[in-house]
Amino acid sequence: MNKKDKWSIPILLMFVGLIVLLIVFSDAFVTNTENVANEQLVVVTFFPANSTSVVMTCELASSPEERLMGLMFREELSADEGMLFVYEYPRNVSFWMKNVLIPLDIIFLDEGGTVINVEEADVEIDVPAEELKSYFSDGPAQYVVEISQGLCKLYGIGVGTNVSIEYL
Repeated sequence: MNKKDKWSIPILLMFVGLIVLLIVFSDAFVTNTENVANEQLVVVTFFPANSTSVVMTCELASSPEERLMGLMFREELSADEGMLFVYEYPRNVSFWMKNVLIPLDIIFLDEGGTVINVEEADVEIDVPAEELKSYFSDGPAQYVVEISQGLCKLYGIGVGTNVSIEYL
């Protein structure tokens, strides 16, 4: 065996090992990137008639799976946080409080970003699913915002309030 053949096998093994490591780490990177994309934040600004603007940083729920999960099992929500539910087109929607541990204001918005109605939703622990209260939009809604209960009254957010949504 000459010198060239002596080193070609170890170099080939190192090269194969490097390729395997790159594949393993690239899969981890893609998974992490997908997780970040699933936790996209948006800035939702309300413009009440008799008040200054109110800015909320909201998690985005745009896929059916994200909308289904919503704020389930959350134990707290700060006064400047919420969740924005986005639908492909305006439709009549309803929400319930299954496994939601925080009382919420549910704000239904039309396709132009105007509040259709606001519902105050209370926590319903240990209530069978068939007995949970439902909260309905008063018309076709393309967006729904959930924030801590009482903030709409505090800031004067109600029917006709204009809202802007900025994707970060």
